[in-house]
Amino acid sequence: MADSPRALVTGGTGGLGMDVARVLRDAGYETHVTASSSSSAGRLRDAEDTEGITPHVVDFDKPGEVAQAFAAIGGPLAALVATVGGFSAGPVAEITDDEIDRLLGINLKSVIVTLREAYPYLKRNASGAGAVLVSARGAVTGGAGVAAYSATKAAVSSLALSTAQEWMEDGISVNAVLPSTMDTPANRAAMPDAAFDRWPTTRQVADVIAFLVSNKARIVSGGSIPVYGRA
Repeated sequence: MADSPRALVTGGTGGLGMDVARVLRDAGYETHVTASSSSSAGRLRDAEDTEGITPHVVDFDKPGEVAQAFAAIGGPLAALVATVGGFSAGPVAEITDDEIDRLLGINLKSVIVTLREAYPYLKRNASGAGAVLVSARGAVTGGAGVAAYSATKAAVSSLALSTAQEWMEDGISVNAVLPSTMDTPANRAAMPDAAFDRWPTTRQVADVIAFLVSNKARIVSGGSIPVYGRA
């Protein structure tokens, strides 16, 4: 694997993150992922079809741990995919201070810190590098009951746009993908009467992400790419 391009997927033990990691591994990347705890890293090792995917335990509330993870993985880094995030629903008039802080931390601060720490490793990749951030459909559509969540995801799209301009001369593309509700066991359980076949699968979204970080898509940067399926 010494000559393989190196990739990091944050949140790699989640449904989307794990599929992104599998697709990148199968495309020939030396693939690393972050896990939120030792137990979640263990679950990844025990999961089906995860051979060749290396987990690193990182608490994104502790920027020092993010820096340490990048140092451990090393460089150059050819691909970065930031899937760490969280969802919350409820009226703006009732949101708590703790929930505001949680959404800002997990959906925005974690991504900014990840980009900051990734930059020197991405810059070192001689053939250029690609980064993809995970926003959400709500970033452009909004919606009653998801205002705070949608606002943090809109910030992620804006972050991709501005960072793409900052890193253009370094040969680093930065894009965001905007999934609708994805077809996962948790989403099926939460919405049992939904038309599941209209939702994009995590594997379909992962395939789009893998293209966006590849050399073939290097001219695509600063975009917010809808991945809605037929939802």
